Amino acid sequence: MSTTAAVPSSLLSALGPATATSTAATSQPVTQQEFLTLFVAQLQNQDPLSPMDPDQLTAELAQFSQLEQLTNINQAMGGLTKAAQQSVDVGMLSLVGKQIHYDGSTITLSGGKAPAVSYTLAQAATDVQATITDSSGTVVRTIDLGGQAAGTHTFQFDGTDGKGATLADGTYTVALTASGPLGGTPAPVSLVNSGTVDGVDLTSTPPVLLVGGQRITLDQVHGVD
Repeated sequence: MSTTAAVPSSLLSALGPATATSTAATSQPVTQQEFLTLFVAQLQNQDPLSPMDPDQLTAELAQFSQLEQLTNINQAMGGLTKAAQQSVDVGMLSLVGKQIHYDGSTITLSGGKAPAVSYTLAQAATDVQATITDSSGTVVRTIDLGGQAAGTHTFQFDGTDGKGATLADGTYTVALTASGPLGGTPAPVSLVNSGTVDGVDLTSTPPVLLVGGQRITLDQVHGVD
């Protein structure tokens, strides 16, 4: 990212009408080097019998100093960002071959098959329901899983809609809710999936882990074995 600043009118006028008009027409913002070039040109072309006002000179030097500081800050921030990204890349590569646990609410349906996801009920539920939505947010299936005891359970979507037709391959979202023994509003239940990291796609933005056909971002990872 280049840092720019507005060109003072005094610098433009010092270059002569033709040059000033051309510079103003092409680009009012200038880079640090362009600012310095214009400033030196102003000093070289000023009238010796009527030199630049000291206050004006001080103001333009201060503006140049600020521009230089901003340029240095941008360069330093760019270096830090690159170093941070490299650190993330190395960390993701170190996960290849390891078992991870990640957010299982997003599943990939391929050939009518979807990965199983796990969830844990802190207490027994009188009814658990799974709602499946496609990538556009349309509900394609609602499944009543019935009452379930407290503990860890597994849910695997069979890849069909309410009429039994196989759904198209793609990404779907699973949302589970559980009704407690005392009734009330059904509470959402967190879904967790597990798998071995097969690879890493560093060209993606953000980079992703490849787990059995799933593309997992780091913020989805809950733990590593």
